[in-house]
Amino acid sequence: MATNPERERFIRYLRQKGLRLTRERTGLFDEIFSLHGHIDADELLRSMQSRGIKTSRATVYRSLELLVECGVVRKHQLGSTRHLYEHVHVGQRHDHLFCRECGRVVEFVSPGIEAMQNEICRAHGFEPHVHSLQITGLCRDCAARSAAAPAAERRIGIAR
Repeated sequence: MATNPERERFIRYLRQKGLRLTRERTGLFDEIFSLHGHIDADELLRSMQSRGIKTSRATVYRSLELLVECGVVRKHQLGSTRHLYEHVHVGQRHDHLFCRECGRVVEFVSPGIEAMQNEICRAHGFEPHVHSLQITGLCRDCAARSAAAPAAERRIGIAR
């Protein structure tokens, strides 16, 4: 097991909670930190199983919650029922664009937004610990399809 700040933080967290570092928890930690992007719990379970890691769906969900509570994984609610997870590296920040049509997630970094958040916190004497910015809308492709659909429907005479 390689040593890194996130792994050490997770191990400390488990010890503080009186929980064991099990093979399943280690496997889940390794799996989510090997991925670069956003993944839902079921995709994570399938990925682990395809690599021969035996675990249950319930264990994946419980372990993900531990990783979120510990602060090494973030849970994002996209839409009304979908949750995606991503690993967090200390000191790295980014925000998200979420397409409500196709589910595409785009990460972006904006020094301007970061500076504005810092200024707002300073002005209000607030010490930030976590921030989350998620913009929900339509990606370029879905917006183009949406704009084209009514015109195409009108050409072939579909009534609304």
